[in-house]
Amino acid sequence: MLIHTRRIVLAATFGMLVFLPLWSVPQSKQILLFPVVKDGSWGYIDSTGKIIITPQFESVDHFHDGLARAVERGKVVFIDPTGKIVLRPEFQIVEEFSEGLATVNNGQKRIPNVGIISEPGRWGYIDRTGKLAIPLKFTHAESFSEGLAAVAEGDRSGFIDHTGRILFDVPLDVTLGFHEGVVGALFHGNVTYFDSTGKKLATPPLDYGPKSNSFSEGLVAVGTKGKFGYVDKTGNIVIAASFEDAEDFSEGLAAVRMPVELSWCPEDDSSSRVGSTKKWGYIDKSGKLVIPAHFEYAGPFVEGLAGVSNCSKSGFIDKTGKLIIPLQFDEAFAFHGGLAQVYLRDGRMGYIDKTGRTVWPPSK
Repeated sequence: MLIHTRRIVLAATFGMLVFLPLWSVPQSKQILLFPVVKDGSWGYIDSTGKIIITPQFESVDHFHDGLARAVERGKVVFIDPTGKIVLRPEFQIVEEFSEGLATVNNGQKRIPNVGIISEPGRWGYIDRTGKLAIPLKFTHAESFSEGLAAVAEGDRSGFIDHTGRILFDVPLDVTLGFHEGVVGALFHGNVTYFDSTGKKLATPPLDYGPKSNSFSEGLVAVGTKGKFGYVDKTGNIVIAASFEDAEDFSEGLAAVRMPVELSWCPEDDSSSRVGSTKKWGYIDKSGKLVIPAHFEYAGPFVEGLAGVSNCSKSGFIDKTGKLIIPLQFDEAFAFHGGLAQVYLRDGRMGYIDKTGRTVWPPSK
């Protein structure tokens, strides 16, 4: 199964998607590094598989704003592209940097063995020097995107600018941040979309549900009356709500789920097998199905390829639907910078290039 990075799921904890290889731009030079694990320690390689930062950390994240969040001896630190520790924030929770600021928290408490937050503590923001730039005063705080960040302070919630000033109020529990000038805010299970002035989009009634998507390429997938379709930034449905599920557009195509004739996977080692009556395919922006619904899961197209899976194995197709990299992995993530992260059943993680060649052998 592949992970989609712009979905809100109520059961998920919002924060960092660890290990997705992204790039950072500390000055004018673009740096592309990929997290890897060796003998239980994490470091980074470049796109050729050469080790750039020796595996030495308990965990690492991708680079943002020229810095990467890592864990050393149980403490969060930030490293530069050489692997040098440049910041040791002294807070209970420290998230990634985004637009020069990182959310931090002191005082959060969770119920033991359950994980539910019993006391939110107080959130604020630090700058790249570690200085507290926005005070610890929020009961909820998210990363900045397009100059704004969602926060809550007591009964009040809305979006702040980089000074910490609330620009407009919006009822919210959690958001995915702004994308293309619009944000989807989840509040008590209902999703509402707002522009960067706080104006509500006049969408049709949206289903109560655990999922929301962000605007991508001018459209967003929404659920209404038990089906999924797409609306534009005026709030109008432009692709009819006729699908069982739908994902964001990426490179002109979007994955959608629909009913199909029952198909079976081969028997497994225990002589049992699973069948599917709903599968994923791809539509274009006219709503036309351009890649038939053949897949148990279908990810976004990135760098010309999309991860798909059938019968618990994942591989990659091109925009014609042709299988370019065979279904051989237990998990496969989207390509970034020419490499894709793949997993095997025993938890080993590695990287392949667009030909399917192994750049970093699966390890753990």
